[in-house]
Amino acid sequence: MTLRRLGSAMLAFVLLLALGGCGSLPSDVHRRVSMSQPAAPEESPLARLAASELPAGAQSGFRLLPLGAYGLDARLALIERATRSLDLQVYIMENDESGRAVFAALRDAALRGVRVRLLLDDFNSAGAEPLLEALVGVPQLEIRVFNPFCCARRSLPGRIATSLGDLPRLDHRMHNKLMIADGALAIVGGRNIADEYFGRSPVANFIDLDAIAAGRVVPQLGVLFDRYWNSEESFPVETLVRPPSPVADGAATLAQLLPANAARIELALPPVDLLGREPVGRELAANRLSLVPGLAYGVADLPSKRLQMGDELESHSLMTGAVSQMLGTRDELVVSSPYLVPGTRGMAVLHSLQRKGVDVTLVTNSLSANDSALVYLGYARYRQPILRAGVKLYEVSAEPSASTTRPFFSGSSRGRLHAKLVVIDREVVLLGSLNLDPRSARRNTELGVAIDSPALAREALRLLEAMKSEAYGVRLEGQGDMLSWVLPAAGEQDQGVDIEPGTSPLNALQRMLLQPLVPEDLL
Repeated sequence: MTLRRLGSAMLAFVLLLALGGCGSLPSDVHRRVSMSQPAAPEESPLARLAASELPAGAQSGFRLLPLGAYGLDARLALIERATRSLDLQVYIMENDESGRAVFAALRDAALRGVRVRLLLDDFNSAGAEPLLEALVGVPQLEIRVFNPFCCARRSLPGRIATSLGDLPRLDHRMHNKLMIADGALAIVGGRNIADEYFGRSPVANFIDLDAIAAGRVVPQLGVLFDRYWNSEESFPVETLVRPPSPVADGAATLAQLLPANAARIELALPPVDLLGREPVGRELAANRLSLVPGLAYGVADLPSKRLQMGDELESHSLMTGAVSQMLGTRDELVVSSPYLVPGTRGMAVLHSLQRKGVDVTLVTNSLSANDSALVYLGYARYRQPILRAGVKLYEVSAEPSASTTRPFFSGSSRGRLHAKLVVIDREVVLLGSLNLDPRSARRNTELGVAIDSPALAREALRLLEAMKSEAYGVRLEGQGDMLSWVLPAAGEQDQGVDIEPGTSPLNALQRMLLQPLVPEDLL
């Protein structure tokens, strides 16, 4: 966008604000109730494979996906092989190469008779609006959007400007990420659907984590999906987008936006991932799938979380359950959270664990790796109290270290942590969309799985060690009030630097001026 066009857009936005425009959502909305389809091995090759590859005696099985390219490969492979149903719930689904590949794969599945339900949060869907409009009317494909904006839907500034009276509602978003194929195999974790989550951005890519799930946990996840799909917060997209064009024009538009080969995206897949496993698509083609056994259950906030207050919110929040799990830690707690703002409650948890003698490690983003400056300011005010609570703290570096290989992706792009992962006592793994911050606790809805599996915990800890290899170790020096940063791959005894990596005098001034003003409850 040129400066002139940017100036024109800003002027239009200011005029809309001055007018105080406020539209409204449709009131008489028909939502056809539908439910997840159970696994049917007699009708679905995926269901037969899931049943045959589940470890003997295991209630559920899991396959971690630490590489972005493997995450996209797994999604496309499951969509391509589904024969009965596909349910996809996601916070961000961009209109970029990766997003179009998934959109096209879902369209192709629907055209071959698979029932497809796609549920998107509406905050980031403006760029995909032309695709959503074009997909209306595709047989077997239903799209709903969660907590939608009413008007000016093709631009986020326009959406906000026409919804000024509704901003308190719109501040609550669906942050869940879930995909279920044929009621038999699910993908759950932290990845949205966009190039930077799959290692395809030339500028910056996320270190993230998903897991494929099979067994008893999958129907539980299906119930959670249905709860959102059939909720009053989810609107059929056809009630919001522009009226569909005539069939011939609509088909031509869709073919132009999603060419026939759009799902055939070229993937740079390493032969094996950090855990020594082949790509999921290759395994499925050979009629096998490596799974680690575990006892698991799926959990999620209620779709109506924004309406909950006080004790009701505290008792039902996914954050409450995660904190309860962590308070039960006996020996060791290791956590990856890209957005880390512990607040008073979180600090009380850390002090409680310190009194019990629990070894606590936290991995989060450095300033240079963080994609939210405000969240970083909220985190920075807690850094010294965290360290005084005896926590081992690591901040992922945005730039590759000259002395280490990059375990999660190659190339010169910047790295950013996005994986949300907790390992308790080397036995229990918590994986999903939940960040340890006030927004996840009180405003956004979240989804995840709790897995009792020492074998999976060992694998998760290997990945956390790899994250630490790309991170600065943060320490307290002197009398315990000065911070220092030990470079990635340096030894514990190496000397740290007392200037925060990636900062400038301007950053320091911004922090001094803005940090007291950051509204922590909104982070």
